Amino acid sequence: MNISPHRQAIVVFGIAAPAFLLIAVSVATFIGSSKLKTSFEMKVQTLERFQTADAQVKELEAFLTTENRREKTAYWTSKVEKDVVESLTENLDKILAKYDPEVLRQTEMGQATGASGLGAKSKHPHTRMQLSFEGGFKPMQLLLAELETEMPHLVLESMAVTPRPATSEADKSTLQFRVVYLCWEKPKAPTAPQ
Repeated sequence: MNISPHRQAIVVFGIAAPAFLLIAVSVATFIGSSKLKTSFEMKVQTLERFQTADAQVKELEAFLTTENRREKTAYWTSKVEKDVVESLTENLDKILAKYDPEVLRQTEMGQATGASGLGAKSKHPHTRMQLSFEGGFKPMQLLLAELETEMPHLVLESMAVTPRPATSEADKSTLQFRVVYLCWEKPKAPTAPQ
């Protein structure tokens, strides 16, 4: 069965080529539509994330501008960036200068031994400092309050108070305080892999 060249041309160019072209256009349209739909959905998600972030930035900005919070945050950040031992020594010296050594004096300062119950559960860098004092209860309360005001990154972990009896008639009995502070530190910037 031979097909005449006219019929063959009609079948090829009249039916097969348009059908192939129609199928190719349909597939291209479907693929293009899928890509456009995916691209559109990604852009909508990106826009939603941007709008959420923008709203959070505006909310944070409003929060920071009220009650001088921006300045307080900058102050606290500057305190956390300082060396813990240096900052603690400097602040204790300044506070203890207000008291007579007979009323309150520092007897020890060093790094606390053992594990921290609070700091161990956190991945945030910290140092545990142990301080010992001898003196009266009220001056000690005032010292701790002022120290925690000056160093907002301190967390009182434990405090032990033991009485020290008077050794003579002229000597006054005092209290011995052993204080352990957890000092939060600024996280170190991650180093780039080499």
